[in-house]
Parts: sequence; C-alpha cells; structure tokens
Amino acid sequence: MVAAANRVMIELSRRSSAEPPADTNTISTNRISLNCESISISTSKSAFPIDIPFSGVISGESATMVMDLGAARKEVTLTGTIHEQEITKFKGGDETGSKTVSLTSYEIAQLLHSYVDSSFVHEDQNLSKLILLIPSRADNNFDYRSVANETASINVSKETPLEDLPLIPFHFANRSYDVTSWSFGHTKKTFDYFKNTTDEIEGLRGFVSTFSTDIAGASTPHIGFSMTFIQSSTLVSDFINTTF
Repeated sequence: MVAAANRVMIELSRRSSAEPPADTNTISTNRISLNCESISISTSKSAFPIDIPFSGVISGESATMVMDLGAARKEVTLTGTIHEQEITKFKGGDETGSKTVSLTSYEIAQLLHSYVDSSFVHEDQNLSKLILLIPSRADNNFDYRSVANETASINVSKETPLEDLPLIPFHFANRSYDVTSWSFGHTKKTFDYFKNTTDEIEGLRGFVSTFSTDIAGASTPHIGFSMTFIQSSTLVSDFINTTF
C-alpha cells in the first residue's frame, strides 16, 4: 500500500491549474501538511419541521411534517501543532521547475494566516481543498477491495489490519451502490484508493473560515493551531480557476 506520512493536508488552488510535470508533482506540491491532534466533522441538515394543526384532534396523536430541502452545512474543525516543514511551490506558466524550501513553524503559521486572508482569485494563496486520508475496506460497490501495486497485492477482508488498508479521502459522497440511476451524484474518483504519491486526490473543496494560532513559551518552537474548513463551491471561483 502507498504510505502517506501526512494524512491531513490543505491544498492551494494553483495545484489544479498549474498542471505540474511528473518530475515536480509530488504529494506535497502546492500543499501544506497539518499535524492534527483532533478533527471534528459537523454536518447540519437544513430541514424545517411544521406542526400539523388539529392532527391530534382527528387521530388522537399529533403529527409533524418536515420540509426537507436537500441542503446541509458541512464543516471540519482541526486542532493540532505546527512544526517546521518543507513546502514545495509550483506556479506553472513560464516556470518549468518547482521550489522546495524548509520553513520554521513561525513562517508556516504566518504563511497560513496570509493565505486565509487572501481571495479566491489569487490561486497561489487560496486554500481551496482539505484532504483527510482514511483507511478503507469497501469499494464503490460495497465489495471488499482488491488492491494491487508494483510491489504487492492484497484482498481486503474484515480481518485486514487498519494499517494495511488502502487510503481514500474523506468526503460527503455516497458509494455508487447507494446512488439511484437518475441521480447526478459524483462518486467514482472519491472512492478510488490512493495508489501513487503523485495521484490527484478528490478531498473536500471549500474555504478556510477561521484560522488561529497560539504561540506559547512552553511549547516553542512548536505552535498550536485551530482551523475551521467549510465545504463549498462558487460558480465564480470555479469558472476563474478553470479558465485562467
């Protein structure tokens, strides 16, 4: 299985538009790894209950009707520690190579604050995707996975240890087995397992709504952080990022 030392990453918009060549496209290109101690995932469904008048008079039991608009707010809150790390940047365009540099924890914190403060039109600063890699037993059709790479192959079962399972990105999609024939739900890529470190990863698309850091003397040079990521998309940003 592909080893992923960093299973939580925040990705810049530039990664999808720059199309880096294979020799510069690594798992860390235009991504920043997050060392998380806690991840909280919240899904809030927008449904409106309506009490039906006189229902208790007619049947002896009151009834409530719900108006389900098929909408929900999905957000992820992460807390952890920022350490010194290498980052790799690739801008594309006339540039043919990437830049890799080791930044201190203070520089990583400053970089993330500046990125959160930016706009979606600045692709080299806009944090547009959150990647959470999780172990997976079942494929897109609720069958146990059959996994193969250049060095080994396994047939996954309920006894397969967690550490030997392939990785998939956390997301809010449903497996195709659950999706009705008339639905336009996108499921294929989201349930493909992580095969190579150069693979693109579907992840969660959206924006960072809050990012805070705590620089305390007792923990330096490490810096505590808290981040809230909200899954979303906008027609304007999607158009600009795919056109220019």
